Amino acid sequence: MTKKLVLTMIAALVAIAPVCGQTRRELNDIRKEASSAARTLKREGFKPIELGNLQSRLEKYFLKVNSGCAQVIGVADNCMSTNLAQVTALANAANQYAMLAGGDVRGRILTSTSSLTGQQVDNIVSSFERLVEKDIRGELVPYLTAVRERKGLITARAYCIIDLDSAYQLRRRALEIALEEQSLAEQYGSMVSRWIDEGFNKVQE
Repeated sequence: MTKKLVLTMIAALVAIAPVCGQTRRELNDIRKEASSAARTLKREGFKPIELGNLQSRLEKYFLKVNSGCAQVIGVADNCMSTNLAQVTALANAANQYAMLAGGDVRGRILTSTSSLTGQQVDNIVSSFERLVEKDIRGELVPYLTAVRERKGLITARAYCIIDLDSAYQLRRRALEIALEEQSLAEQYGSMVSRWIDEGFNKVQE
């Protein structure tokens, strides 16, 4: 067997690796979900800006979601250009993720301790959300950006996935910094560790 053929076979195995863990039934369900979502987007006048059609892009997106990645869909309305719409949709996705993660932190604080004032809780959550929103942008992977033009204005939908392990590390770091900013790291550092041990990294977005 030639070296070139070996490399070709390896490349083929790498290409199919992400779907090997999916059962035939799961793959069929994913295709149906992608087909339904694609029909809805087409009916509403959306087109992909990436290579490939809506359904093929959505199939890849739902495969990643089904394999355990977090998902978030960013939106942008009434933008003057496709580029601005894409950037705005990604920023919206980051904001949505940060707010959802912040809600989890607020809930955990309120159920874990009663010694913080309402203002302290608000300050911690605000700092946490700001840090997460800034850093999560580098972890967002858009699998489809669907755009629609009406009366010269662009609407966009950015279908993004996020690696859960990377997001976990990011949220953990953001929470530690948020506590430090409020001079509460020493007092509540052990509480943060307990949250992590209890599965803070497993929160589904």
